[in-house]
Amino acid sequence: MPHSPDVPVRALRAAARPSLPAALAIAATFVLAFVLRYPSLFEPHWYGDEGIFAAIAANIRDGRMLYSAAWDNKPPLIYFTYAAIQAAAGVGMFPLHLAAMAVALAAQAAVVATAALLFGRWRAAAAGAVFALVLGTPVIEGNLAMTETFMILPTSLAVLVFVWAGRRGEPSARTCAAIGALVGVAGAYKQVAVFDGLAIAAMMLLMHRRPYRGLLWMAGGAAAPQAALAALFLATGAFGGYWYAVVGSLGLYARIGPPEGAFLRAAACLPALLVVAVLVRRRDRGDPITMQSFPLLWLSFALIGVTASTFPFPHYLQQGAPAFALAVVSGPLALERDAAGRLALAVGAVLIAAVAYAQFVPAYRDRQQLAPVYYYRTFVAREWGSMSRQAYDYRFDGSVVAVRDITQAIHEDGAGTTGFTWSELPWLYAQADLQNPTPYYTSFLGELIPGAREEILRRLAADPPVYVLISNHAYAPFPELDTWVSKRYALIRAENDWRLYRLATVRGNLPVEQPPQATARGRS
Repeated sequence: MPHSPDVPVRALRAAARPSLPAALAIAATFVLAFVLRYPSLFEPHWYGDEGIFAAIAANIRDGRMLYSAAWDNKPPLIYFTYAAIQAAAGVGMFPLHLAAMAVALAAQAAVVATAALLFGRWRAAAAGAVFALVLGTPVIEGNLAMTETFMILPTSLAVLVFVWAGRRGEPSARTCAAIGALVGVAGAYKQVAVFDGLAIAAMMLLMHRRPYRGLLWMAGGAAAPQAALAALFLATGAFGGYWYAVVGSLGLYARIGPPEGAFLRAAACLPALLVVAVLVRRRDRGDPITMQSFPLLWLSFALIGVTASTFPFPHYLQQGAPAFALAVVSGPLALERDAAGRLALAVGAVLIAAVAYAQFVPAYRDRQQLAPVYYYRTFVAREWGSMSRQAYDYRFDGSVVAVRDITQAIHEDGAGTTGFTWSELPWLYAQADLQNPTPYYTSFLGELIPGAREEILRRLAADPPVYVLISNHAYAPFPELDTWVSKRYALIRAENDWRLYRLATVRGNLPVEQPPQATARGRS
């Protein structure tokens, strides 16, 4: 059965020429997003993943090859993005979070444009407001510059292109290739973007008679940026590290995840199955499947990506933010005329909420930083001068003060610019401007990646850094490192849970201290 374009031409023209009140309402959503994200520009260097990205980016700018001399278990574009930001504006938090804000506002513009095409200008304003509220606050760590923050821009653009092309029916081969390329770029930020691409592919299968040619072009477009990156690392001899980062380490995270992970991943697939079943049933009844049904389908597929890693890190939820904003304003139950279909969609929506709640609620019990009232009250207190800078930093994480004190000690000592830390303090590298002779930046990955400890000791022996920092609160103890350091390094500073050592064969400005009695211990 042929499907006519689901967006009437008159509605499209109206969306393209919004009235002044609607235009002001849409503009207000961007003002809201800016205001909500503004405090993030003044955050301290506190979040561990951002510190790893910044450290690797700094090493890339120093000429070290990603995945061979600087390793992390994420696809490559996040490190290249950080490196570009650093090259343009330095390693400060202000330029980093300003870039994240610009990307988030661009993604919001794509969401608003998509909503305007599908539902008209007023619901576009509502979608913009929902997106701003969801992504602009710390509730899903929207204040951070994470892989998901950058990933959702190309996925949102892919959906916008898909919806725009859908106004004339089946998208052309060139359009499908462009959609695929955007999904491929998103996947080079984080692998789970594949589920956003699968949502588009599922909609094409449901809506069009002969979608296979378009799907092949879309797959080719998605493969192009991935193939280019694989060729880059193959040419530089880093393909093995690249492959393990983007593919091999996924199994590791599955093994060390929460015990209920397999159940959550299975439950997360159910909403997508329900939505697809409802749309197939609608097609079999002879009713048209319109693009207005896509937001809920997209959200259900995005949930699979959100829960692919079952750790309770709220920034995973960012992947679903664009689809959620569109789904909220779509009124999915009103689009379904069949009572059984409405019931199935309602069950799917409940399942989406239940799975997200089950996976992420532990984070909200443990971390005050995720509470918006706490976050904004703290920022206002700092701006009004009723809270000291140190008290403000402690509101985020005690590691902020530790990194600042260690950086100050290294700069005061002035013996060199190379260092290694066995800790969970990756921001130390970028803040102290240290070059790491090993590929690893946290004790977490150094403990879990097969062969990492041996490689760390081998690299340190071949190129001893001037400074070694060891934390008693590292993810796991590393007694072999303690032994190696004790034979070659002198302790120059020990405070709280960290010890800073300087290579014994170099001279600095700080005196040597007596080693403390405390020993390294793991984190529960």
